[in-house]
Amino acid sequence: MSSIPYDFSNQNTILVHICCSVDSHHFLTQLQQLYPQKRFCGFFYNPNIHPFEEYQLRLSDVERSCAMLGIPLIVGEYEDEEWFKNARGLENAPEKGERCSFCFDFRLTKTAQIAQNTHCAGFTTTLLASPMKSQAELFAQGEKIGKDWNLDFLPLDVRSKGGTQVQNALAKSANLYRQNYCGCVFALKAQRDKSHKSTLELLSPLNLPKDSRNLPALRFHNFQTRTQLEQQHQPYKIIKRKVSRYVLLSGKLTSKERTIPSFICNHSQLAKPTKAQVEIWHNGIGYANKEGILLLCFDDFKDFLGKEDFATLLQEGLSEEIQLNLRLKLYPQGFLTSPILILKEPIYEDFTLEISSLMQEEILEDFIPL
Repeated sequence: MSSIPYDFSNQNTILVHICCSVDSHHFLTQLQQLYPQKRFCGFFYNPNIHPFEEYQLRLSDVERSCAMLGIPLIVGEYEDEEWFKNARGLENAPEKGERCSFCFDFRLTKTAQIAQNTHCAGFTTTLLASPMKSQAELFAQGEKIGKDWNLDFLPLDVRSKGGTQVQNALAKSANLYRQNYCGCVFALKAQRDKSHKSTLELLSPLNLPKDSRNLPALRFHNFQTRTQLEQQHQPYKIIKRKVSRYVLLSGKLTSKERTIPSFICNHSQLAKPTKAQVEIWHNGIGYANKEGILLLCFDDFKDFLGKEDFATLLQEGLSEEIQLNLRLKLYPQGFLTSPILILKEPIYEDFTLEISSLMQEEILEDFIPL
């Protein structure tokens, strides 16, 4: 945020710190109804949200929500390094504990600073709408920070008397993105550990394109469909899909103490390092004598892969769709579970293959045109 695009000197404006669209959409709607004489401006400042792709997705959804409500929005800087530095020692604090208190203060203090710089009459936060946060603590912290900056803090309760149910219904009707964790890596890890799952949000295998390498990036990519449908004025329905998400953690193909550059396709799995040799090359495919391993010569599959050269393949990766279609092309009678590697050129010597991967079920959004 190199410059602040608003000056509210002549307006009775409240700066509203926004944490996410689900909380803000209901909160801002209530503010507009309860205080018709006031003006409101959103302020998205959340360096606690990790990874950056998740931050981008939530920001995009907040921008959409504010546009729907006619609320101007100031976007703060993504000061994640500063946030991490100040969060040292609080990594293992429980949810609603000391780390959350620090995080409230970190974001609300910045909000008060921007409110003062833009000559707002006061400030508040949509964190008050979250059932995962302590409302009493937020009231107290907001009031204290307001006094420090000589600003009024607006303590609005939108949860009681069925407010949370109204919020959920409004989020559903507005087709908002509903995140499944608060934001920071520490809370995410604790939540995933409790469910005996890995933090796939933080894992980015190099065999997928950049726009789908981790879960937030894939979700952000999927939500572009919503944007396209809305721009075309096409009605749609959001549905949830259970997806078995494969993540390639590491892999190496070696022969006679040299590493052979290779592209390891999704759903390739080996329980342990395997020594093997190619029994035959046929139509660009090398059939190994162990674990059903298949080695593909790049030039023979170049058109199917849609890559101009082998180096581009390694650099850009392949979409999940192309990798699944490749398995179907190689064996259409069922789902082929053999390890598949793409090489620049055929090899004939013995080799050793190592693959480390994991599979995990996730829930992903999809958008169906009506």
